Amino acid sequence: MGRLPTLATLIAGTLAAAPALGAEITRVSSSGEPGSAFDLRLEVRWERTQHRARITREYGDNGGSPGVGVVNDNVELDYSEVTNRLVPALHVGLWHDLELRAELPYVLNDDATWKDASAGTSALSPNAAAGYYGIDANGASCTAAAPCPFFPVGKTLYAGGALDDLKVGIAWGILNERKVPFAPTWVVSFDVTVPTAARFDPAAGRLTAASFFDAPSFASSARAGVGRKIWVYELATALSKRMGPADPYFQAHVRIPQKSSGTYSNCDHAADLAVIGQMTSVSPGLCKTAAKQLTEAAPPLVAGMIFGAELVPYEDRATAQKFSVDLRLTGDVTSSGRWYDELTPATGKLMHNQAYLSAGASLGLVLRASRYVSLSALGAWQYATSHLVSGEALGHVSNEVVYPPSNPNFDFRWDLPGRRFRVTDSTLLTVAVNAAVSF
Repeated sequence: MGRLPTLATLIAGTLAAAPALGAEITRVSSSGEPGSAFDLRLEVRWERTQHRARITREYGDNGGSPGVGVVNDNVELDYSEVTNRLVPALHVGLWHDLELRAELPYVLNDDATWKDASAGTSALSPNAAAGYYGIDANGASCTAAAPCPFFPVGKTLYAGGALDDLKVGIAWGILNERKVPFAPTWVVSFDVTVPTAARFDPAAGRLTAASFFDAPSFASSARAGVGRKIWVYELATALSKRMGPADPYFQAHVRIPQKSSGTYSNCDHAADLAVIGQMTSVSPGLCKTAAKQLTEAAPPLVAGMIFGAELVPYEDRATAQKFSVDLRLTGDVTSSGRWYDELTPATGKLMHNQAYLSAGASLGLVLRASRYVSLSALGAWQYATSHLVSGEALGHVSNEVVYPPSNPNFDFRWDLPGRRFRVTDSTLLTVAVNAAVSF
């Protein structure tokens, strides 16, 4: 499924009740303070994300001149993914500017749709009129008598209706401008995502020739799981400093994934997928050797920064009422890896992903009605640069040319240069509403 919801989590999770000074992004619950022996905050957030992208495929064109050719991209698919989540969260002040926090999202739905976007012939399914049947996973030519479509097109994968992974963390306010007026507020945090959600197995229910193109999860009555079964460690540091009605801030963060014993591998179903032509004939044997490590998941690392400012047109410190407008710009880099991407629901496999950059902007509104109740709303937009979502190596290294392939993941249909898939025009639109009650 999609990889961009990180932005929504990072932004929406920071819009909650705040003290008189300090931007929302540096808000930390604090207990044992004068006049506040204990600080507890409960939140409920609804967030909706809509991910849209186009999927192109490379093809060769010699322009009518043999020996002189170029590789172009042909638009093949329109991709969209809509996710709705309810996120209850708990923030507890352990001591002075020291917070323990936890959240357990419930995924209402996470539905991914991919449909043919080409005008006329699609390279993804046989087309007798065009005389095009393509090749199979082993590189053999398809024929009119034995066509070999790549994967189902015009389908929707329904997932959700289940709890997501549990996330717990701690935040420490090293500096607090309420206590030291000449200093900025400085917060560091560490969060751990625990793989508690049921795993999304992209090949489950698709291990026969018929079911691969019409899996149970292609019907809304049988939703797939949402878990990835990885541990995620998130480190962040944020600074803010109130300057009159403005509160500029900065945050740097990194998201480090770690596989667990339950993380999906393409070798999990290699034998069955090879029988129906969705992996090479040598893949099952390679999965019994040291080459199996080439099929293991390699979730990407994400690192980025946030620059923003909170504008406070109204504030009454006596009653703790406050209205603020949060404007921010974000930038992230996602490393290469082998992970769930826009083609996973269609291919039933983890795919090779090229590193890419993403940038976004958001507008947030925060209304604190009293010391105890606050409401907030968010709108955010993010754009990701074009990047390959297939391109496994033939062998153990990227420049190794061997036959048959020594990489169990390699597929002649979309991994050789000139046949690879690329995601372009990738955008993520997020809206969220948050309600918080403090005690």
